[in-house]
Amino acid sequence: MLIRNATLWDGTGTDPLPHTTIQVEGDTIHWLGPDAQAPAADDGELTVDAGGRWVLPGLIDLHVHITADPRAPDFLGYLYTTPVPDQALMGAYNARLMLEAGFTSVRDLGGIGYANVALKRAIDAGRVPGPRLATCGEFVTVHGGHAHFQLRPEVQPHVPNAISGPDEARRQVREQVRRGADWIKLLATGGVMTGGTALGALLWDDDELLAAVRLARRLGKPVAAHCHGAEGMMACAEAGITTIEHGTMGDTRAAEAMARHGTVLVPTFCAAAGVVREAKAGRLAPAVATQALSIEHTHDAAFRACVAAGVTIASGSDTGVPGTAFGENAQELVHLVAHGFTPAQALLAATRQAATVLGWADRVGTVEPGKLADLIVVEGDPLADISVLADLTHLQLVVKDGAIVADRRPESV
Repeated sequence: MLIRNATLWDGTGTDPLPHTTIQVEGDTIHWLGPDAQAPAADDGELTVDAGGRWVLPGLIDLHVHITADPRAPDFLGYLYTTPVPDQALMGAYNARLMLEAGFTSVRDLGGIGYANVALKRAIDAGRVPGPRLATCGEFVTVHGGHAHFQLRPEVQPHVPNAISGPDEARRQVREQVRRGADWIKLLATGGVMTGGTALGALLWDDDELLAAVRLARRLGKPVAAHCHGAEGMMACAEAGITTIEHGTMGDTRAAEAMARHGTVLVPTFCAAAGVVREAKAGRLAPAVATQALSIEHTHDAAFRACVAAGVTIASGSDTGVPGTAFGENAQELVHLVAHGFTPAQALLAATRQAATVLGWADRVGTVEPGKLADLIVVEGDPLADISVLADLTHLQLVVKDGAIVADRRPESV
């Protein structure tokens, strides 16, 4: 494939390059440079005239729940009561929506029954269309913590991923790795969707947290931590967590701890805005709505404290919770700009920086020779208006591994 006459934003931090050609061979970017120096097309090689449109790296979302149904108002009820085969098929549907919206790499941060791991394997084998997927399998929580599902007192469901004590923490890390997890996900503080949990408090004992993180690192698995409050953010940063998810109630102390330890923040503005909207519309249980509304006026200040402290920000939407929608993941970039980022900063958070977090920077995240050919062709200038990426009518071509997976080009192009 030759893509000619493109305005290339390559994700390396350089200025856009007009009148650029990108040559793809197989699944790899083989050459790029000025149109005037471009090689001639070989027999059978597809030539795409971008017509001056923007070409960017495939986008990356670092926080989704791919097997969830965001239309379900009870997120945890869906996960724990919907049959695993149904969740797997929902995941396949959601995967295709994200891929066709320009997200060629995604990190899934938790489901039930390892349907997400099965989906990853199916995508890798080419049996199901979807983004390149990293997954944590099942998230790990503590007894009484976020996502520890409860029924009536006399009905005690078996929830093996709810631990108590360092030995059980290590056991669950080993189980996730055994089942095929790429990441370990710890639910360190209370959560919005678990009414009554303490959002600001660290719910893990220090020895539990350190046991899980140290073993995960020994086994070569990075760790993501769900954290809303400053106490949890500081403890997770000091324990060696790779990414903190949400951080909606953080403060300067938490931000400085994250900066000191090189901990990345994934702020998930889409989910926070979505659950607040659902709470105000009366579509959440009262206890959950109370949790949602408690973060409405803290998230912006917490995010800005992290930016001011020099914390690396990477983009993740938490799509899958109520108030979000698969295929609309690029709304996270719109939120990042609304909270103070430039469009270029938001794009870097969803490309190069996200790829670095995944450990995939040698393959994706930028448009460079030798990298995988994950590309999107966009009508409009995303550096002037980031919202063009959230409007599928502007997303004209999506390429993953050198193959066109979505084509919305007018016939004249």
